[in-house]
This record gives sequence, structure tokens and C-alpha cells, in this order.
Amino acid sequence: MIKNHRVLITTLLIFLVTSCISVSDMVGDEDLDIVESNDEIGQLLSDIQDEQFEMSDTQNEPTTSEKLETSDEQLDPSPTEKYDSVLLDNRDEPKESESETIQETSKEVDQNFNSFENTIAKLSIDDKIQYRVATINFYSGSSTVDNIGLKKIKKIAKIAKERNAKIKIVGHASKRTRDMPLAKHKLVNFNISDKRAQSVANVFITKYSFPSFNLITEAVSDTKPLFKENMPAGTKANQRTEIFLIY
Repeated sequence: MIKNHRVLITTLLIFLVTSCISVSDMVGDEDLDIVESNDEIGQLLSDIQDEQFEMSDTQNEPTTSEKLETSDEQLDPSPTEKYDSVLLDNRDEPKESESETIQETSKEVDQNFNSFENTIAKLSIDDKIQYRVATINFYSGSSTVDNIGLKKIKKIAKIAKERNAKIKIVGHASKRTRDMPLAKHKLVNFNISDKRAQSVANVFITKYSFPSFNLITEAVSDTKPLFKENMPAGTKANQRTEIFLIY
């Protein structure tokens, strides 16, 4: 009995061992196939991802010609030549310096001083015509006629006598005075404009024997300036008398 039990147990053990080996072989083969299948699938997925990545890179990187075509279609051309020409024009424009401006103003003033024969104004008063034929300028606060003014008066007196014309003298003042009350400022300017007109009339009468009954004087203070007084030349140009011939 014992031997039979041993044989039976041994047989069972052998059967169990053999069964385990078979099962393990079967399981191992299936697992191996599954692993290999998984590896192949993983490799395939990896290859597909790599191909998709390369395709996406290729699509996102257009060629040079495509870039140029896209930029031309999307962007308007910039008119750089137009802007450059405007900038160059602005840079090439000469800037007038302060000295040049003063010189130009001085030339204009000198022309007014020296060209007494030029007809500057023409007015009709009491059916007669009067021409402004000369301007005499004075220093600030002065009513003394200088040599240039004397020469002008001499020529005008001669012409007026020859044509039996009357002479009108209008005195002017600049707006500038010393610091003083406004009422006094107006009075001072009126007085100096009147003195300048009387001074010129006195030269006509005493030096060139022009008849006083053919002379008319007028004072207008600083009410009729010819130039802006932001520079000395403009101030001096307003300190003047104007002489008119009346026919």
C-alpha cells in the first residue's frame, strides 16, 4: 500500500510538473507574442509620430519664394522715396539766421530812406492828389534833421516851387519810450512826432525859402507804424516824418 501511495504521489507530482511546464510554455509564448506585438505597435506609432512631426515642420516652413509671395500679398509697399524726398527737402531748406534777418530789414529801411522820388502812397483830398515822395528818419527822442534829410528837403522844395505844389509833413513816433505812466507815454510820443514835423517844416522855410502858406504839418504819434518794433531797425524806421506833394 505504501509503495502504491508513493507511486501514486510520484505520478501526480510528475503530472503536475509536466502540466506546469506546458502551461508555462504556453503562457510564455503568448506573452512573448504580445510583447513583440506591443513593441511593433509602439515602433509603428513612433514612426507615425515622427512622420507627422516632419510633415508639420515642412508645412510650417514655406520656401523663400512662398514667403516673398505672402509678404507681397499682405503688406502694402511703403512709399519710402516719397518720405525721403520730403525729409531731404526739409533738411535742404536754408535756415535764416538772426543776422541775415536783421540785414534784410536794414536794407528795406535804407531803401525807404534813400528813395524819396519813388511814389509810395497816392491819396485824394479835397479834389487834389497828394504823393508821398520822401521819408526822413530820426534817432530816438530826436527831432534834428540829418544831412541825408537836408538833401531830400532841398530836392522836394525845388520840385514844389516849379510845379506850384503844396507840401504836407506828417510826424511819427515809435512806440518805445522810457518807463513812465501810460498817459504820459502817449503825450511824449505825440509831442516828439509834432516836433519832427515842425523841424522839417522849419528847414523848408528858413533854409530853402519855401512859402509857409504852402506847408501843412500833422502829428500822429505812434498810431501809424510801418514796421514791427521787435528789432532796433524796426524801431528806427518808425521814428520818421513823411513828406507829401499836393497838386
